[in-house]
Amino acid sequence: MSNENRTSVDAQKTELFERAPIPQAVMKMAIPTVLSSLVMVIYNLADTYFVGMLNDSIENAAVTLAAPVLLAFNAVINLFGVGGSSLMSRYMGQKEYAAVRKSSAVSFYFALGFSVLFSAAFAIFHTQLLRLLGTTVDTAAATWRYLRWTTVCGAVPAILNVVLANLVREEGNSLHAGIGTMSGCILNMLLDPFFILPFGLGLGAAGAGLATFLSNCAACIYFFALLRVRRGQTFVCVNPRVFSFDAKIIGQICAVGVPAAIQNLLNVTGMTILNNFTAAYGSTAVAAMGITQKINMIPMYIAMGVSQGIMPLVGYNYACGNRSRMRKAVTFTAKISVSFILLMTVVYYVGSKDLIGLFMKNDEVIAYGSRFLRGMCIGLVFLTIDFLAVGVFQACGMGKASLIFAILRKIVLEIPALFLLNRILPLYGLAYAQTCAEFVLAIAAIVLLREILRTQDKALG
Repeated sequence: MSNENRTSVDAQKTELFERAPIPQAVMKMAIPTVLSSLVMVIYNLADTYFVGMLNDSIENAAVTLAAPVLLAFNAVINLFGVGGSSLMSRYMGQKEYAAVRKSSAVSFYFALGFSVLFSAAFAIFHTQLLRLLGTTVDTAAATWRYLRWTTVCGAVPAILNVVLANLVREEGNSLHAGIGTMSGCILNMLLDPFFILPFGLGLGAAGAGLATFLSNCAACIYFFALLRVRRGQTFVCVNPRVFSFDAKIIGQICAVGVPAAIQNLLNVTGMTILNNFTAAYGSTAVAAMGITQKINMIPMYIAMGVSQGIMPLVGYNYACGNRSRMRKAVTFTAKISVSFILLMTVVYYVGSKDLIGLFMKNDEVIAYGSRFLRGMCIGLVFLTIDFLAVGVFQACGMGKASLIFAILRKIVLEIPALFLLNRILPLYGLAYAQTCAEFVLAIAAIVLLREILRTQDKALG
């Protein structure tokens, strides 16, 4: 990158991160991220919706049982996408632009290597892994057909397109990050009915997997084209000559990325345990739980999108010492996100039966799903607070704090709650485990965030 281009890019970032009004800066960073998150949820719902149109609980259960594997992608994405982007924003705040470029290259090539290993490992050990997912004789074949496309063939593009979106977003280009993510999701939704339903290829769950694979490939192509067109105007770099095994950069990426990856692996563990418990009650209960989880992902991804969207703003101002601006950004974000999610909670609780009925016209599924959704949705406000806290920890390089939250969320709180609540209230108690965990964590999050911001205000004198 020439000195002239570097100065121009730096001026653009400085204006957004250091001088733009807080509401404007937060909205510019968060809205594209939230929109891309919503589109991702909608395309997940599209899989469930079109597979549900088959009125085949086995095909629907296959998509549900496969979900932990796709969630496991986020372990690699968080390790190098969140870890790398957090480091990029802090280097940008310190004006160390060569280190920004090297951080992005290291993140990209490590993500590529790990995604190839992920794909190969699943191909080799898929029989054993399918049993761990809770598949039965009825659901194993359909689940494998879906995962063959999404994981064996699709792990690399699925992981790389989200890692690239994180890296592009971290230098302030939330709009391009959102467009890249949304382009793949929209293509997926267009392909789903043709690949899944009888009037097209009629592949069922396998068709949903094929559509996902092709759409992730398209998203990767968008990001590679973007970097090619914007070369000289971006700090994101995938040039292999810039990549190196720099111990300092790798260590700092891992300091944030490893706790984030562990958090997602624990999420996979929790979801797998939940699905195994639910599977004991039959494929109809599994299908209902899957639909409920997908519907619940809408507000969850909104909260996650807001948290991820403001990370560059928080990390930049943390690194350059503008802690007052950082505090204002966090406070403003908390107010708008909690208010909106509270409204969605009311809608979900009141309209639970209608929402489940949109995806499968089966009275038993609707009866199960409406009770599941009511149990899960009351924890959404607490989850929003927790996501915001973890986003701040990650942006500031506080990997240890985010790791403690991950361990508390799953190992200490949610997984034990699954065992206990399923015993107290068989099947239906499972829906309240996450709510119990997030309530306790929200209290801890408020205390820790107030302490971080109070300490920083004191440091400013």
